[in-house]
Amino acid sequence: MRWTRKSIIAEINRLHDAGEPLNYSSAEENHLNLVRASAWHFGTWRRAVESAGVDYEGLSRYQRWSKARIVARIRELDRQKKDLSWRSVSLEIDPPLAAAAVRAGGFKNWREAISASGINVEDVARYKVWDQAKIIKAIRARKRAGELLSSKSVQQSDQRLFCAACRHFGSWDAALLAAGLNVEKIRLRRHTSGLNAPRKKSADTIQSAVRNSVATEAAPRKPAASKTTPKKALVKRAAR
Repeated sequence: MRWTRKSIIAEINRLHDAGEPLNYSSAEENHLNLVRASAWHFGTWRRAVESAGVDYEGLSRYQRWSKARIVARIRELDRQKKDLSWRSVSLEIDPPLAAAAVRAGGFKNWREAISASGINVEDVARYKVWDQAKIIKAIRARKRAGELLSSKSVQQSDQRLFCAACRHFGSWDAALLAAGLNVEKIRLRRHTSGLNAPRKKSADTIQSAVRNSVATEAAPRKPAASKTTPKKALVKRAAR
């Protein structure tokens, strides 16, 4: 795309209206080409933003996080079965969300943000929800449902269960053993789950078949059985 002053301003306004963070670090990370073009045409990113009619001083990494957006994001993470404890969200899952939730103009604290999202605070407390019995029950339920039980699969689909299992049992494998499951079999299933699907013949197999066919065609053939009259019969005829 060939940037002009007009197209740069239009793009900045579009991003601003869409709620994109326009502070320099965020813009550089997400829209590097736009930032470079702005520096070329306007001298600096700030001048480009101000030329677009946006108050650069008022830009903040979290200014577009309204309470409604915070609540929507928390509910989205809850549907994904992510660990919504403060430590997990603030350090791993979504630090910008955590910071926005407790900033001035947001919520008093993380517990209040969770409650505003319609989620039971006790259900996301890091150490209160799960005990060993509940973890084992959840693992067995996944087993009955035919869901994958490898550590990678559970981390992706139910991070809360995985984290709780590691806290209470020391590791995911230990939790599987406590649930009476065969860890090695689960690992094997992960690596061989795609082996039962029908496969096309490999190139080596096809080439081998071709070689065999060619060899068969090239092999000398045995002469057909002769239907000539036996020698003794000819002698008898000649004697007659």
